[in-house]
Amino acid sequence: MDHCGDANVTAPHYDTCDGSDVASRGLFATLRRVRGWLDVEREVIDGFFRFSPSFARRAGDHRFDGLAGDLSGSAIAARLAEVGKQLQDLAKPNGLSRDQEIDRRALIAQLRGEEFELADLRRPYTDPLTYAGFGSELDISPYVKRDYAPLPDRLAALRNHLGGYAGYLESARSNLEPSLPRPNLEVAIEAARGQLDYLEGEILSVAQADASTATAVRDAASEVTSFVDFLERRRPQAHDDYALGCERFIRFLRAREMVDLDVESLESMVNRDVERNLARASEIADRIAPGSGVAAAMTALQQRHPTVDSLVGDVRNMLEKIRSFILDRQIASVPSEVRCQVKATPAYMAFITAALDGAGPLETRATESYYYVTVPAADWGPQKTDEWLRYLNYVVLENTSIHEAYPGHYLQGLHERQARSLSRQVFWVQSTGEGWAHYCEQMMLEAGYSTDPLFELAQLVDALLRDCRFLTSLGLHCRQMPMEEAVQTFMRVGFQSELPARREATRGAWDPLYLNYTLGKLLIYELRHDAERDPGYSLKAFHDAFLACGNLPIPLVRELVLA
Repeated sequence: MDHCGDANVTAPHYDTCDGSDVASRGLFATLRRVRGWLDVEREVIDGFFRFSPSFARRAGDHRFDGLAGDLSGSAIAARLAEVGKQLQDLAKPNGLSRDQEIDRRALIAQLRGEEFELADLRRPYTDPLTYAGFGSELDISPYVKRDYAPLPDRLAALRNHLGGYAGYLESARSNLEPSLPRPNLEVAIEAARGQLDYLEGEILSVAQADASTATAVRDAASEVTSFVDFLERRRPQAHDDYALGCERFIRFLRAREMVDLDVESLESMVNRDVERNLARASEIADRIAPGSGVAAAMTALQQRHPTVDSLVGDVRNMLEKIRSFILDRQIASVPSEVRCQVKATPAYMAFITAALDGAGPLETRATESYYYVTVPAADWGPQKTDEWLRYLNYVVLENTSIHEAYPGHYLQGLHERQARSLSRQVFWVQSTGEGWAHYCEQMMLEAGYSTDPLFELAQLVDALLRDCRFLTSLGLHCRQMPMEEAVQTFMRVGFQSELPARREATRGAWDPLYLNYTLGKLLIYELRHDAERDPGYSLKAFHDAFLACGNLPIPLVRELVLA
């Protein structure tokens, strides 16, 4: 089974006085070609980093520290011109190896995705999440959560970055249209308020010992407060015309994920998965609570749960159990003895259940990864604490840990750091990353990780939740599905209560490609089915080959794995 390509070529020292002139000329021609491609690849990626210093920091490239990024109208126009020129240049391949050709196509996909978001969706003008959402230039957490440089150096970069908030948010106010999509606006307000809490809480606490940094934090908090007020004033003009429409939706999916399927094919895929998962969930529920149905059986999940004091330690032990199973059953290679560190979720992220915060693939010093689990705070009170711990029960925690850590995101990140090109390391392809983690949940059950019907029910309910995202994504953007119908889909098919169902359905409006969890999983299963025809197939070999490809779009992974 192919292991996704040739190693990066570095230039060794050559003695050219051995008479092998023809061989030397061929070798140096190859080196010139490889170096030339690496320069092209580096320049394209640096273009992404220059336009979004936040992206560079998340990737672990700190050359752009201290910059808040420029989203002025002129900067957006300049970036679009740069993207157009790079797409023209990349359209003319010249003597590339197979691996370079794959990377060329991956870069084209990334450039087309950005071009689509900037020019077609006009995100900086229509979506306030551009300025306040995950990965925006308001995110200054990398300066304080990882010791990649001495603290004084990081604080100096932080001050410079905070000093850029005023110009950055002025661009937001100048760019954003008077009437904005209601779901995007509401989530952007929530995100900006969360950032304000983070500035006035954790960041100010870190900065207190340095007067100039503390002043910069307070000034930045004032800028964010003004931006929240600006967004609040937009509420009366907000609209619900967020649907992309079939044609734009399919073009967006093709640009971002390189998936070329029509709406009918996508609907057929997800409907088959829904039918399978619902039938199996009903079967398992009958074993847990005969005749009571899935919703009633789910209450049994909540009976076994950690305590406040045991939660972090229980998860740490759980990860060791899962990791051992992967090694013992030859599920996949684990290329490092370094574990992700299980910690209580920081206060500013306490809205999550559990999540991996992995080190960027280009990080060289602060390479630790954190697996955050939200522990009830002291001021929650007994009832809220008990409800949370019942929700975060052992089987849910175990399935979540498979997704987030082993063999999901953390293991994928370990392999990604060793991927053989920058293009395969730095970009996030959602159908590959989330598809892999979601695939792992089902695959581990099939591999015999647990025979507990409660564990399988938890896995199936999570799968049905992702199925509902797929259905809602297509419904809202291609089939004129009303938002209330989307909410009911999550309640009826996904067995969610009304509050999380409404939150999930609303996400479909501002995150149209959140179908990628299930779409990616199903594409990986299709790829595995085809790989099984290889006489040398094994599950471990398939997984290692897939992971070695890094974060390429699945159609490109497919070409490499089946080559």
